[in-house]
Amino acid sequence: MRALDIEKEIKKGLKPGYIIMGDDEYLKRFAKESLLATIPKEERMFSYIPMDLEGANKTDIGSVIAAADTYSMFGANSMKMIDVQPFSRDLTKDEVKRLSEYFDNPSEDAFILFEGAEKAEDALVGLCEEINCNKCNDMDLYIFVDKRRAKMGYKMDSQLEKDLIKLCSNDFGRVVGELEKLMLFAYDTKEITREMLDLLVPANLDMQVYELTNELSKGENGKAIDILNKLLTRGEKPSGLLSILYTTYRRIFQIAISQAPDDVIATTLKISSGALFMNRKLIQQNKNKDIKYVPKLKEAIKYLGSLEYDMKTFKITEDMALSLAMSYLISMQSGKNAKR
Repeated sequence: MRALDIEKEIKKGLKPGYIIMGDDEYLKRFAKESLLATIPKEERMFSYIPMDLEGANKTDIGSVIAAADTYSMFGANSMKMIDVQPFSRDLTKDEVKRLSEYFDNPSEDAFILFEGAEKAEDALVGLCEEINCNKCNDMDLYIFVDKRRAKMGYKMDSQLEKDLIKLCSNDFGRVVGELEKLMLFAYDTKEITREMLDLLVPANLDMQVYELTNELSKGENGKAIDILNKLLTRGEKPSGLLSILYTTYRRIFQIAISQAPDDVIATTLKISSGALFMNRKLIQQNKNKDIKYVPKLKEAIKYLGSLEYDMKTFKITEDMALSLAMSYLISMQSGKNAKR
């Protein structure tokens, strides 16, 4: 099941188990929030049950099953959501067996959600409904936007919908956020116009460069270069892109080493809590792959800064500076030492 279809599928009936899979963090949050929305807010204190197989409040699969089997205190028509937090290990044969026995005869008033379990996916996919949270293509996003605005009773030209998606760099989270903003602005007329789009939805270059760094961190060098080429084709200057790359990596490094509370970090760096959340995810993913990631970040900042200085003092062209920067960052993520 695609994450974009989850609201439609939920209306057909909840499954006893779900596993969230894929690489789009906003789609993952959308899927979880859609499932959580099936639990009335006034019941969530007792009917939403987060459980952790690895953290400080570590529990086990037996406790997860027991929580699902426990009768709901709100009666027969109420559901419980057992939310198993992300964990980084495979399931044992005994755990798979116990889950398999449970799903053969599941509780009628509960469902279990596995949020993030990459190493256990093979076992869980056979037991739970898979929610595909991979990044959407243009057509998927267009259909989603068209259905969402129609459901809410708004008019919006099809070309405007396509332009909204393009301005948001085909990012699901941004598309949803900007569409909500547009609908709020057009609340009185129920019609979203070109003027509203131009006024409220800027082409966020910082976000696009963040997407580029995100693809680099995953080793998706082809996708990163594709984003870069699209930006250049659109008319962005190499010097400007290099400057934002430098700022982005410096921000990531500052978040990685900071011990301050999240609200202080967000205020100091002038970023939203959502952006901070995404940067932390990026940092953790890289640290899991490479224990030297943070020192490498520090070296990358020095290198990007030196390229920017050489470009500004006309020692190298801006095209060459950007090319060297990308080569270095690709090499850094692959574990090699990049040299000029």
